[in-house]
Amino acid sequence: MKQFHLSLSMLFVFLLSWCAPAAVTTVPAPTQIPPTPTTVPATATAAFRSMNMIRIDAPSLMNNIVGEPTERTIYVYLPPSYASSEKRYPVVYYLPGYGDSSVIGFRLPGDMDALIESGQVNEMIMVVAGGDSKMGGSFYVNSPVTGNWEDFIVKDLVGYVDSHFRTLPQAESRGITGHSMGGFGALNIAMHNPDVFGAVYSMSPGLFDENGLAESFMFAQDRLIHDFVDYEAELASLPPGNGEQRMFAAPEEFSLAYGYAFAPNPDRHPPYFDYPYTETGGQLVRDEEIWKKWESGFGGIAEETVQYKDNLLELKGIVVDYGIHDENPWIPKGAEYYGEQLTAAGIPVTVESYNGNHFNQIGERIREYMLPFFSKLLQFE
Repeated sequence: MKQFHLSLSMLFVFLLSWCAPAAVTTVPAPTQIPPTPTTVPATATAAFRSMNMIRIDAPSLMNNIVGEPTERTIYVYLPPSYASSEKRYPVVYYLPGYGDSSVIGFRLPGDMDALIESGQVNEMIMVVAGGDSKMGGSFYVNSPVTGNWEDFIVKDLVGYVDSHFRTLPQAESRGITGHSMGGFGALNIAMHNPDVFGAVYSMSPGLFDENGLAESFMFAQDRLIHDFVDYEAELASLPPGNGEQRMFAAPEEFSLAYGYAFAPNPDRHPPYFDYPYTETGGQLVRDEEIWKKWESGFGGIAEETVQYKDNLLELKGIVVDYGIHDENPWIPKGAEYYGEQLTAAGIPVTVESYNGNHFNQIGERIREYMLPFFSKLLQFE
């Protein structure tokens, strides 16, 4: 179970959702953002090129208490005819995984241009907006601790793109997708906002079945839980104002980020979230109410299916796509469980599996399945 964190940490620094570009003009080979995109200030009126790196304001992240910046970098791909026409285009929004800001296994603009030239997909705008944070990932959810990341995507990002590019500003012409943490974010945001996004394609998403949280690396080993309890006790023992200095030195970064996202408590001492375990007499004691908060992050699917059924029915298409050899066994289980719950509720959903792991075929899935899905389903001019 610990494998998930190790693979994320290793491959998100190298290629996983861990391959964030260090600079715009010098991008390592595994990174999928092109080496020379145009850098365009948010206030610029200069002509855009086929690939653009842009800094935009993120007012939804204001007033977070961990110091997340309120300016974000996004990447915007424009199709070949954009510069020579007055056409408007549908938009596909891609959410990278934990610690990443790129598209695994897929190069922009080259791969997208080739798909359009060959007639495999229609011309679309593609926007890449990472949810990477000081802790590695925001999970694209609203949190009083780290900021309102869902609102950043739904309001700040979509608003900026619609006001600066020739889009078709309607849900029927917007798709949302992502990988891993971004796959979860895409499902979650589409479920909450069918008036903004008309279809969703989720790749290797973070999803829990009934036992997923307990089976995840975050809680599969008592040693890690003990370490986290000790870490919290250390922070609580520090003088007021000193906890922030040690806050990011958690024994497991992913758990820290997950807690900020799904069990935030800004009124508590650092690290500003509720952890489901304490230690009494050398024994771990679990608080069931707090455990439910952690379960409802990647989990809670049965309850959400009931609560958001009408929203899910508004979507033109829902696809969950995963590799059967995922290094994190709870991900295939969670994907299948998600499909079962929606199907039982009468909500159309497609769950696709393939002979791969968490990362090795993502580029192929994007080229052969995800982009053709949106090309067929979204409304064009």
